[in-house]
Amino acid sequence: MAQLFASPGMYIQGYGELKNIAEYVTPLGDSFLVIGSTNRIKDFGDTIRASFAESDKLTFIEHNGSCTISEIEKIVEIAKEKGGDVIIGMGGGKVIDTAKAVAGRLKKRVVVVPTVAASDAATTRCAVIYKNDGSEDCEETYASNPDMVLVDTEIIMKAPKKFILAGMGDAMAKCVAAPVCYRNFQPNELGGGITELAFSLSNLIHDILMNHGELALTALDQGVMSQDLNKVIEMNVLISGIGCEVNGATTDHAFYAGFTTLKNREKIMLHGEYVTFSSLATLVLEGATKETLDEYYSFCARVGLPVCLADLYLADMTEEDFRQVAQVVTECGGTSHLPFEVTVDHAVSAMKIADAIGKMYKEGKRLV
Repeated sequence: MAQLFASPGMYIQGYGELKNIAEYVTPLGDSFLVIGSTNRIKDFGDTIRASFAESDKLTFIEHNGSCTISEIEKIVEIAKEKGGDVIIGMGGGKVIDTAKAVAGRLKKRVVVVPTVAASDAATTRCAVIYKNDGSEDCEETYASNPDMVLVDTEIIMKAPKKFILAGMGDAMAKCVAAPVCYRNFQPNELGGGITELAFSLSNLIHDILMNHGELALTALDQGVMSQDLNKVIEMNVLISGIGCEVNGATTDHAFYAGFTTLKNREKIMLHGEYVTFSSLATLVLEGATKETLDEYYSFCARVGLPVCLADLYLADMTEEDFRQVAQVVTECGGTSHLPFEVTVDHAVSAMKIADAIGKMYKEGKRLV
């Protein structure tokens, strides 16, 4: 099995860099379609227009907030009518994934401008497509990663704190899955072997999370940029995004996928919030040591990431709900990367034990 590694064509990160977007993207084409929500276009449209000097080669397309087949097809038709060499996706994960899906269908170059650092969507070559009811429909993979990712840290730091937190939870999943796939010679999301560079990314994520995560949140609380916050933004967007594809997966996202199928969710949480608990349940499923569990549960409890089902507004899950989620876990592709069979009963047990441990940490108790 050949080792495979992939990344976006270019990555730019800096405070106030959106004002320079035209300088960065004009080498990619002559005309540009910007996909964004009504609010994001209102917030940042003038900055982009000023950068392009009010060029008539710049068109904005409003996104409805969901990455569904119907929304993708709607924007594809608008893009065909308007024309444009480059698709620019500006917003959160669903807008970004929609932009990648539109560019993939039209065989156009794509530039990503994330306005939150809540997930690893910005740098990957895939898009998660949802059904109209909010459950996950499918995942599409395109020929290449985005041509460019432009991260304006001023925009990221001014978004609600929950988004940075969710991105930290999404990044944490790579620390959980990568060692298992690396040790057991399992393929990554590209279908190839894991390179040494790829595996080192999971260790880097662990280092940034544990040594800079809380300090980054302190900077956010004070409304200031810091080296710690800059590192965490890079981790959430770039390092975690590359790691998502080049390190492989186990059940770190499988429980999350199961949760999205529940019809009676009291509140829809962010992707990274579900993934945090999914990763904790994965550690339990793997039989991680008390010391490892304590490290992750303690960190999550300190920073405010979900550690139990109540944190996800899922405290009232029925036995049928548990088994529904568990069935999805057994069917996810990454689950087969674990060095043992995972049954519905195993997955149910992992969720219940992970929840019980989380409640312990919420009460100030610890495993060690």
